[in-house]
Amino acid sequence: MPTGHALEGSMRRRRIAASVTSVLALLLGTLVVAAPASAAEERYNVPAGRAWEVEGRGWGHGIGMSQWGAQGAATKAGKRYTEILDFYYPGTTMSTVPDRLLRIALSAYAPASTVTLQSPPGTTFLVAGQALPGGRLTITRTAGGYQVEHRTRLNGSLTRPAWTVSGTSLAVSAGTSTPGDGGLVVLPRQNATDGTWYRGTVNLVAGAAAGTFDVVNHVTLEEYLRGVVPRESPAYWHAEALKAQAVAARSYGLSVMRPTATSDLCDTDRCQVYGGRAAVVTDGVDFRVSTKEATSTDQAIAATKGQVRWYDGAVAFTQFSSTNGGHTAAGSRPYLVARPDPWTGLADGDTRTRWTDTLQVSTLEQYCPAGGSLRTLVVTRRDGAGEWGGRITGVRLECTTGNATLTTPGNTLRFGMLSNYWKPTAGVEPPSGFYLNDSWGPVAHHEFAFGRPGDVALAGDWDGDGTDTVAVRRGREYHLTAAHDGRTARSVAYGQPGDEVLVGDWDGNGTDTLAVRRGNVFYINNSIAPGPATTVIAYGRPGDEVLVGDWDGNGTDTLAVRRGSVYHIRNTMTSGPAHTLVPYGRATDAVLAGDWDGNGTDTLAVRRGSEYHIKNSMTAGVADRVVVYGRAGDSVIVGDWDGNGTDTLGVHRTH
Repeated sequence: MPTGHALEGSMRRRRIAASVTSVLALLLGTLVVAAPASAAEERYNVPAGRAWEVEGRGWGHGIGMSQWGAQGAATKAGKRYTEILDFYYPGTTMSTVPDRLLRIALSAYAPASTVTLQSPPGTTFLVAGQALPGGRLTITRTAGGYQVEHRTRLNGSLTRPAWTVSGTSLAVSAGTSTPGDGGLVVLPRQNATDGTWYRGTVNLVAGAAAGTFDVVNHVTLEEYLRGVVPRESPAYWHAEALKAQAVAARSYGLSVMRPTATSDLCDTDRCQVYGGRAAVVTDGVDFRVSTKEATSTDQAIAATKGQVRWYDGAVAFTQFSSTNGGHTAAGSRPYLVARPDPWTGLADGDTRTRWTDTLQVSTLEQYCPAGGSLRTLVVTRRDGAGEWGGRITGVRLECTTGNATLTTPGNTLRFGMLSNYWKPTAGVEPPSGFYLNDSWGPVAHHEFAFGRPGDVALAGDWDGDGTDTVAVRRGREYHLTAAHDGRTARSVAYGQPGDEVLVGDWDGNGTDTLAVRRGNVFYINNSIAPGPATTVIAYGRPGDEVLVGDWDGNGTDTLAVRRGSVYHIRNTMTSGPAHTLVPYGRATDAVLAGDWDGNGTDTLAVRRGSEYHIKNSMTAGVADRVVVYGRAGDSVIVGDWDGNGTDTLGVHRTH
């Protein structure tokens, strides 16, 4: 944080800040939320730190059962699994179905060009009905079918010459064609040691691309669930929550089967997560198993064997997600309704019902047309179900190259976060940021990062275009901007590192330049360039506090000194006595100067705590306007940030 005096100015309206360490209380922190274009829109300007702090709810789509809600219902509300399912799928009933075969596409091998299958210890192979000794099979797709190699162990010699099995599909099992007996270990290549053990059999099905195939695990429904339930819900959870998960997973799997496709389901969260029986490390001799199944989930599956949710003559589409954030989202079925959830958020260890994250501007800029830069994030629509108006269902990104409209909830409107149920709460602050206000409200209109902690903030119309921009002083170097974009337009050296610096339009040409003070002597430079002072004058006393302003409205800035609560105004840049004495405020007030009403004449303002008492005339008396802006620890700068002829406030914040 700079110390000493903060010195800033604007064209024809200049002042020297009483203290760089002036403190404010910014009502909304660093979050920039401009007035919405309509009641349904939320606007978030790009923050200085180019990221938002985000508060969010839930993990996943929030439709149907909340898994954490089921745990909360069982552990905190004493609910049975049937009661849990009744709540999350209202209008459905319990029913029972027989076991059946499912075909699960293994995503890591869909497609693949080669795969290695190992038989578990004590088992043999059946390949297209042909019995083979146990060991390893490495299978590769050929033009007419599948080439098969048999070894007893990793990198072992072939037990027989490679042979080809013709056809578009190939079935392999461990010693029997009956699903569930033995199973197989699937590995990515012949020399791999890490694989997954699946119950049932493995079928290879020709892929769309030449030389490829998909690996599909054929497994019974009840055995399939043994690899699903512990992947979807932690095995340590309450038995009633695990039973609810077993019924929901069984119902979901049956409801989304694809009987005309080469597989019924996938093994990822696009369907429901299926991990198989165990992770295995094996070379064909050693066989080390890390089970993926659990006794608790096996018991929940067995206790609910065959049970499904039923609606209108069919198995219900029982979607579920980790947590709905306290309010379910509406789905595509009559029983997938939006409603408050009394159980989600109750369970111990639930860190996903309420969460925080950081949303980077660069993440959103990937959607800007033609590689543009984001200006404003606009939330255009929410689903109306829950806090803040519910989940986000529409976003408009206003970019430098045009707008991008996003209306696909799912993963798109999550932007890499846990759900599309979120709201920015604050902008991430940079080490050195500026927050400039074009009006007298509590909201900054321009936020950007610029400079370093320890820099002294200045403001001025450095190019004479009628709009003030910021600069930072670093020793005797001055880094000037030409726009509110955080980029240095030019740098100049002037004076000595220990000088007190002032900014003003000393010659009335519409451009601000620098001056330095040493004691009661002022060295005025009428150009933004190194070199000797254009004018040297003496005024006041070495201990006086100095202000800069156009006190008589003639277009030229001059000096004033403050002694206690009396201001000694000089209307020319010459030595001599004050032209006017003005009492205002208290001796302890921090003081600013600016053209607060746009009439061409600078007047005073004083700060008391978080309040600014603005005076529109150079007379004693009460303030014409009282405003609140900023935060404790901010440095205050004054300028005409939008070129409308009126000075307003800005702050420089470092940490």
